[in-house]
Formats: sequence, C-alpha cells, structure tokens
Amino acid sequence: MRIKSTIQNLNFSEGLKVGIISDSQLSPFANDKVNTYQSNLFKSLLTLKQYNCNVILFAGDICNMGSKYAYRRYKDCFKKAFSDKQPLVISIMGNHDYYSRVFPRRLFEKELGQNPYTHYVLNGFHFIGLSPDCMSMYKAYSKAGKWLDAQLKIACHDNPERPVFVITHHPPQDTVYGSDDWGDKTLDRVFCKYKNVVDFAGHSHYSLLDERSYYQGKYRVFNTQSVSYIELEKGKKNGSVPPEAHVAPMGYVLEFSEDKIDVLRVNLLTGEEQLKDKRWSIPYDTSCKEQNQNEKKLPSMSDGEGKWYSEDDKVFVNFAKGKDKDFVHSYKLVFSDGDIQYYFSDFYKGIENMSNYQNLRIFDKEKGEYDIKVYAVNSYGKESLDYTLIKNVTIKQKDSYKRKLAPDIWY
Repeated sequence: MRIKSTIQNLNFSEGLKVGIISDSQLSPFANDKVNTYQSNLFKSLLTLKQYNCNVILFAGDICNMGSKYAYRRYKDCFKKAFSDKQPLVISIMGNHDYYSRVFPRRLFEKELGQNPYTHYVLNGFHFIGLSPDCMSMYKAYSKAGKWLDAQLKIACHDNPERPVFVITHHPPQDTVYGSDDWGDKTLDRVFCKYKNVVDFAGHSHYSLLDERSYYQGKYRVFNTQSVSYIELEKGKKNGSVPPEAHVAPMGYVLEFSEDKIDVLRVNLLTGEEQLKDKRWSIPYDTSCKEQNQNEKKLPSMSDGEGKWYSEDDKVFVNFAKGKDKDFVHSYKLVFSDGDIQYYFSDFYKGIENMSNYQNLRIFDKEKGEYDIKVYAVNSYGKESLDYTLIKNVTIKQKDSYKRKLAPDIWY
C-alpha cells in the first residue's frame, strides 16, 4: 500500500486550541431528516466553537456507512456551525466509513477534499492523522503502519521530547478503557518505539469520564468516546448500550500552556467541563508519568435503607449513591434468593446528571418478593464492604432490557 502525503506547516498567531471528537455515524441515506446523531454533531461543533478551537480532530466513523450523503451532512454541520471562520479540520476514516459499495478511500477524498493520511506541524507540534487501511475490527493498520513508522521517525527526530499527536480510529489493544474488546493488534508494534506518542482513538464509544480512558504506559492513549451514543462493557443488566446512551456526547479540548497541555473533558451538549478537579494533562516532557492511586481504594455505601416503587409493572429501586474517590461505576445487587446482578450507574451522563440518588430499573427477575443488598463498584472492580438494604421488593412479572441507541434510532 503506497500512501502519498506531504507534511504541512501552519502557525496560529492566536495560539493553538484543539477540539477532539469522533464517531458521529451519520445516516448514509438521501433524505432531509435530521436525526439524533446529526443533531449531536452539530451541537458538539457549536460547543467547540464556544471554546475557540481553531483545530478539530475527528477520529473516524463519520458515516454509519460510507456515502456521499453522509459526508455532505458532515461538511454541512461544519459549514453551519463555523459560518464566519472555519477551523482546520483533520478527519480520518473509521471502519464504518469503509462500509461502502464504492471505493471507500476514494469516496472520502472526493467528498471531503483531503487525504485520509495526513501529517501537520501546528505551532511546532506534530499531528498525524492515520486512517485504517481496511475495515477490520482488530487488524486495521498492518499496511498503513509502515507509513506511520516513517512519519513518527520524522516527528520524533524534529522534536525528541515533546508530545507527538496521532489520531487513529481504533485504540491499541489493552491500553485505554474498552480496548480489551475493541482494540487493534497492529498499532502497538509501531507505537512502542516512540515514548512521546499521544494517541487519540475512537471506535469503542466507551465513556471518557472513566479514569481508565487515559492510558500512560509505553506511550499515551486517550479514548475519545463518541458524539452519537455510549457503549460500555457487557455483563450488566441495563445493557452494554445503557439507558439514554445519546444524552451526553463528550469530547476533549486541548489547552496549550508553557510546560504542559491541559486535557479538558467536555459535555458537548451543555458545554460544561467534566471532573474539572480531576483534569488530565500532558507534560511537554513525555518521560513524566502520573500514577493513579485510586486502583486500590474501596468505594463505600450508606448503611441506611433504600426504597422501591413500581410503574406499569416495571420495578425501580432508589438509594443514596455510593461514594468513591472518582465516582461509582456500577452497582452489585445481591437478592435474598442468592442471585447477583450488576448495573451501570449513571456516571456516563456527566456531572449534570450526578444527583445524590441512583435510580435503577430491575431486569431479569422472576415474580416474587426479595430483599436486595446494594454494593458500590468502582472503575477497577473494587466493591464496597458496606451495603444499602432495600426490603420487600415485589416483582409481579419479569422485565427485560431493550436497548435503544437514541429515540429515533433503534438497534
């Protein structure tokens, strides 16, 4: 595979401010309907405009299936959001952009007017856009990796200590949150040679609010979540696509200072920075690493009693939220018949929805009356020793979870 590209140098006199988003998965069909995903993308761009971003990185899956209509919707969102002054947009392809009846890379280039493989130097910092070379879910950079290696050699020779930014669709396997299920097996063989790599990757849709979404190992990786819907790991009763998965599209804003780059996690609908007191940063000296001390901490639960109620034979439990240094990721429910269930908390909805109480709808329980002990579980799977008790929960009929990507998009 031969990739033709040139290194482009640009300087922004007002300074560099970078917005990072991914996975809009826009409809490929020729109609005028504006669905949730397109609306989320447009509102996300308005938020990045409010943050004065002059560069926007998009980490793939522009389309749900590659089509000229989806790419034109994408361009139209930028045109309307930044009508006065368009930012520099560095877009790459994702696996969904390869799902096309025509030549997918040629379609990307024709409709967006840019190469799917790019190398920019912006105010002295290198930014490399690396599209996958095929639609593979797990081995998508075998051919493009040779080009990446050559570009990283140039960038690291030019700037031996400073971060070199790479935008990929897939994360390297076994790095950030979600990469165990959705990671690529071919990226690490290149990245591991260069300690100053900072990779921003989409694909998984896993929440960037989780502290595991920032990996600091041989190199750095950030999970970009998505602007369409959240997806999380399997094994929870409220689904790998949890309730209201579309309500909090998230992204990053990079703010450059004299010695580091602050990484702001932003709710792209509300514009609110998330977990501001736990803001991540990238030092200019990439040999410096921060150690997360939360892995060994146990969360806690109130030892009081919770409540339950029913609506149309749907049963809900309500209790004071557990506490953790970061936040409670999920809850373990132990029923009096010995059954154990796990549920996601509502952490993925952002700080705007972080009330003092958690409401959970009970699924997959047979008709009966149960006492339930509720334990808190943090991002590292550590469970609280204490629990909240909910007595005499009465279930009249078994309920099942039906996942919904958005009100107008079912899956």
